[in-house]
Amino acid sequence: MKTYFKYIAIIIIQIITVTKVTSAQSVWQWQSPQPTGNFMWALDFVDENTGYAAGDVGTVMKTTNGGMSWESKIVDMNFRAYGMHFYDADFGFLCGTDNGKLYRTTNGGENWTVVLTAGVTMWDVDFPTRHTGYAVGLNGRIYKSTDSGLNWTQQSGGTNTFLFSVDFIDSLNGAIGGGRILLKTTNGGLNWVAQNLTFNQPFSQVFSLNYIDQNHIYGLVASEDSLYKTTNGGQSWFGQVIQRLDSDINRTISFINPNTGIMATDYGRIKRTTNAGVTWIIDETFKPNYPQIGVLLKTEFVNNSIAYVSGSGGRVIKSTNGGQNWFTTTGGRYNYNSNFFVNQNTGFTAGNDGKILKTTNAGLNWIEKQSNTIQNLNEVTFADENTGYVCGDTGTVLKTTDGGENWEKLSINVNVNLNSIDFLDLQTGIVVGKEGKILKTTNSGSEWITINSGVTSELLELNFPNTQNNSTGYIIDEIRTLKSTDRGNTWSLILNGGGIGMYFVDSLTGYSTGGSGIILKTTNGSINWITQSGGVIDNLNGIYFIDKNNGYSAGNGGAVTKTTNGGTTWIPQTRLTNNNLNSVFFTDADNGYITGDFGTLIKTTNGGLVFISSNSETTPEDFALYQNYPNPFNSSTVIRYEINRPGNVELKLYDITGKLVSTLVKEVQERGSYSVLFSPESNEMQLQSGVYFYTLKYESENILTKKLLYIK
Repeated sequence: MKTYFKYIAIIIIQIITVTKVTSAQSVWQWQSPQPTGNFMWALDFVDENTGYAAGDVGTVMKTTNGGMSWESKIVDMNFRAYGMHFYDADFGFLCGTDNGKLYRTTNGGENWTVVLTAGVTMWDVDFPTRHTGYAVGLNGRIYKSTDSGLNWTQQSGGTNTFLFSVDFIDSLNGAIGGGRILLKTTNGGLNWVAQNLTFNQPFSQVFSLNYIDQNHIYGLVASEDSLYKTTNGGQSWFGQVIQRLDSDINRTISFINPNTGIMATDYGRIKRTTNAGVTWIIDETFKPNYPQIGVLLKTEFVNNSIAYVSGSGGRVIKSTNGGQNWFTTTGGRYNYNSNFFVNQNTGFTAGNDGKILKTTNAGLNWIEKQSNTIQNLNEVTFADENTGYVCGDTGTVLKTTDGGENWEKLSINVNVNLNSIDFLDLQTGIVVGKEGKILKTTNSGSEWITINSGVTSELLELNFPNTQNNSTGYIIDEIRTLKSTDRGNTWSLILNGGGIGMYFVDSLTGYSTGGSGIILKTTNGSINWITQSGGVIDNLNGIYFIDKNNGYSAGNGGAVTKTTNGGTTWIPQTRLTNNNLNSVFFTDADNGYITGDFGTLIKTTNGGLVFISSNSETTPEDFALYQNYPNPFNSSTVIRYEINRPGNVELKLYDITGKLVSTLVKEVQERGSYSVLFSPESNEMQLQSGVYFYTLKYESENILTKKLLYIK
């Protein structure tokens, strides 16, 4: 999908609402990046090796080897984690959205239990001792637990403003940062005293807070580029201005001692101080190509040498020399804009900065191919299994004749961004882009001629449906449609239709996508368009139909919607990510792929029955099936399993009589750990309350069975 209509929202520190979506479930498996591509808002390390990151769609990532590899799981897909604290490797907490839920784990994140539902978004949690902890959130909410988080009591901080950060040095002494306020307690929250921050008024919000020792407290006021500081335990405070570049927002701080600290920003910058914030050294390693590298959200010092930063696109970066240098441990960097499969197994993805990926095993593995360009690539297509083309920015057109192993740049004599390309046969191809450009080749790309479009707008999508003579094609810009009936030699302007993405099932029946979840349908070759609701409010960027009835569309904020009746109704699918999704492609009714921002590449293998997340980077030694969680359940449950070598895997559900109810997984899988989210209600399965059995079968050699209890 083209970048013209895509928007990147810089996240302003205000009340952030997350809509809880009741949706039909899809089986979308992460292909890239591993283990996840979601925003990581929270980060906490208990030692040099063991750490956690958490964020959108209830994603929790864990490493036990200092970030060399990560495993992930979904706690609750309606949940966004803003705050996290682990007292040790096993005992930890998450807080965030979904009615202000606070989760607790006692087994290193393997299982999570809701211990508090605050009713408002909770932003941060901290446990200075194993028994005593504090959590803060919107509307001035402060909660305290004295029994290891099993029960919580609300405290009064004398304010109803936003509270974003809490930090304690022991069970009695702590501080809270929030909207136009910084609070301090010396008696475990019995009393909270607003600090005298009278300079530079009115300040907006203390978003990040560090209570270092009895004397030193730092509070970061993100929107004002100020660091508030006390060196005498709060008796007096003063502010320090932090250098601001571009429209950057200083996001979070972490100090290992009163002098040495790091700061992360929205524009991928990391700032480091060794003199208590008087001056900052700026590292811009991760700023280029923003936002593909993305927003940096959370910082964490483990010791004097080791520090971590988490952010958008599932990114976690690490320093081993006190923040002087940084390297990536996980997360996606590049936006992927288009995908195309030449058969069931072989497919391609193209994206920003000249990235081209190829798979030959239906997405189990993706290998980067040398494109010989750094331009953003907007669409990929193949004329046959060997001959393919990619178009991109500044007049870029690439060609391969060996199945995508090698790519050469073609001379096309234009310098505008090219958004969409399609080939009618091995010789005849058309490419479109900005300034109303249409170019056509009849000799496999050796020469290109300009075709008059009659418009100067940016042409976003081109589609020649696979009709018998392949003579009818369509182009859309934002508000209009262009149509050709002579293989693209001439084009007529139709003053309706238009949008962001487009797909024609045949020469007459087609769909276009646009803003606010709107989908247009025509059954008479674009003469008339009927407005359909996609069931979401997000911009829809890509659309694909398997046949006249079954289609998918994907868009901003991880929106995926599905129809089984030719668009009469569209059913939103469970969101796997908040990243923008740009392109949809299906090889058959079961197998489909979606590409998106921050390296997002996800796959379905059964047309939308269950959601599977995988971590092929783990190396299980055994074949294992775990007890589903939660159990009993009434809406959804997660089934985890591990396989110690590649092979055919089947996961099936049976009722108490032994009758097969559903096949949840049936595919070849790589060695690794897998989680299956099973949601019978959202899939409209007529499942009755009762006992069921789920069975894992591997290569007809191993069969494991567990029991689950479903309660309506």
